[in-house]
Formats: sequence, C-alpha cells, structure tokens
Amino acid sequence: MSTPTAPYALLRATAAVQRLDDELTVRPGDRRREREYLVHRAALADRAAPALAEVEDPATSEQDAENTASRLLEHDRAHGTGRGPVPAADARWDTDARGYARQEHAAAVLDEHDQEHARG
Repeated sequence: MSTPTAPYALLRATAAVQRLDDELTVRPGDRRREREYLVHRAALADRAAPALAEVEDPATSEQDAENTASRLLEHDRAHGTGRGPVPAADARWDTDARGYARQEHAAAVLDEHDQEHARG
C-alpha cells in the first residue's frame, strides 16, 4: 500500500466482487460467473492482506487469501477452466494456490482489457 490510490483501488475491487457475489445470488449455478467471482475474490483477498493486517490478526487475512485462492484452483481443476499459461493441474500450484490466483487474475484483466478495446 505504497501509493495514495491503493486504498481506492481496493475499494473499487471490493465493490466489483460484491456485485459479482450479488449476481451469483440472483443466478446461482452460473459456472462462468462463479469463476469470475472466484478470480476476483482471490485477487482481492491477496491484495488486501497487507492492509488488513493493520486492523485484524494478520493470520486471518492471510488464511482468507489462501482459502479463496484454493477455491479457485479447485474450481479450475474440476472444470478445466484456467486461462493462464500454466494449467491448474500443474503440480507447482499444489503449494502455491495464491500464485495460481495471481496468474489467473492477470489473465482475466488482460481478457477484460481486450474486450473493452474490441468494443470501443
């Protein structure tokens, strides 16, 4: 959290994750939307952990980041839905679920960027 805009970026990411969660509540069972939620939720937990350490036990936010990354990894392994260059089935992710989540978030951001440019 070295720049003044970082807290605002986390706030925007939190709002986006909440919108995705709300959409899943309205339309449960949408695997594409569920994966999108998991990607963004895992990235948010990973990015927020250092900031949350100021207001809660650091182990709590670190565990949340690990748990959400693991959920994404399990989802992609079960459904074959990974988008990054290293597949979810790769054994390296067995001990680095957060690394997998970072890879997948980077791929998602790139996809979103490409889609915006294609529209505009």
